[in-house]
Amino acid sequence: MKPEYKPLKELNDKTLKYKTKVKVIHKSSPQQSPNKPRYQRLLFKDDEGFTMKGALFDSDIEKYGEALERNGEYELSNAMISAVSPQHASKPNEYSIIINARAQISPLTTDASALGPQYQAFATIPRDPFSTELVDVLGVVIYVTAPKAIFRSQGIEDFVREIYLTDHSYDRPFTVSLWNDVLCTHEETLNSWPDSFNVVGVLALTGRSYKGFTLSSTMSTRIITNPEGEKADALRAWATNHQNILTDHRSELAEIHSSTTTTPVTKIEEINRKRASNTWQEERFNLRVTLPTASAENLRLYLGCNKCGRRTNETIDTTFTCTFCNVQSAKSEPRPILKVDAVDDSGSMALTFFAKEVEYL
Repeated sequence: MKPEYKPLKELNDKTLKYKTKVKVIHKSSPQQSPNKPRYQRLLFKDDEGFTMKGALFDSDIEKYGEALERNGEYELSNAMISAVSPQHASKPNEYSIIINARAQISPLTTDASALGPQYQAFATIPRDPFSTELVDVLGVVIYVTAPKAIFRSQGIEDFVREIYLTDHSYDRPFTVSLWNDVLCTHEETLNSWPDSFNVVGVLALTGRSYKGFTLSSTMSTRIITNPEGEKADALRAWATNHQNILTDHRSELAEIHSSTTTTPVTKIEEINRKRASNTWQEERFNLRVTLPTASAENLRLYLGCNKCGRRTNETIDTTFTCTFCNVQSAKSEPRPILKVDAVDDSGSMALTFFAKEVEYL
């Protein structure tokens, strides 16, 4: 007989004896908070698609952390269920599974290779910023930016650093944004990368619509500085044979990021000639145009975060944690979008304005 598994949505802090089947979809590196015990975060998902947070603390990280790997499926029994404090909850009445001596863990994943890196070529990554699937990439480091502080609406600082990776499948370097804890954990490693075209693995990234489609770190992101295997060896050989291309890419990115001059006005005709092969996501253009079709008839609404305005799949008036601005109490609300034609003396093109820009217009 198959065991009767209890779904995660039925577990709470009153549940004592149970058995559930889960997949580990996130596993963070151990973290140290000031004046608090060390902790490691997990995120579980059951067959019904319901998710629940998990955590290990102090010495339990070493004792039981290796028993749970990202992408692994497990039978989990009788672990303690704890209510998540309101300041850390992403939804009302949220609970977390505490992994300690009380938990009974039995692996259900039979294929050990499923627990290791699942590297995808850059050309094969779906350009879907709303996908929940995590991506592992193997790439040659082209350029690393300096750390940059991003201020949230509550005055909280987030720190980000962008790395540019490429492989044999894609003709332009891919932007990967590393945030906060991941950035701090790998700061020394990142500082050493600009000196050579290293082949590295970056695991558990998610898609974002930031400066075009980019990849962004998650709480599970890890960096492998010296990846092994046939794919890594083949990429090193490719990098050795294409040093001129890699050097040109690095020079172009360095020029873009070090430019301190005011960007001149660009003609529409010049922008219309741009193609993916000769354009960088970081490039910005100033236009001096007329908007002859701008009117209320072209105004549309989309559902977005009430803090940063970025699009969301949440239903209207839902409170959620925004993955773009990291505000935990963001609310989904209608935001304006305006599509218009722009013209200058060289041609015409379609422009789209969002949220604050629409309100300004």
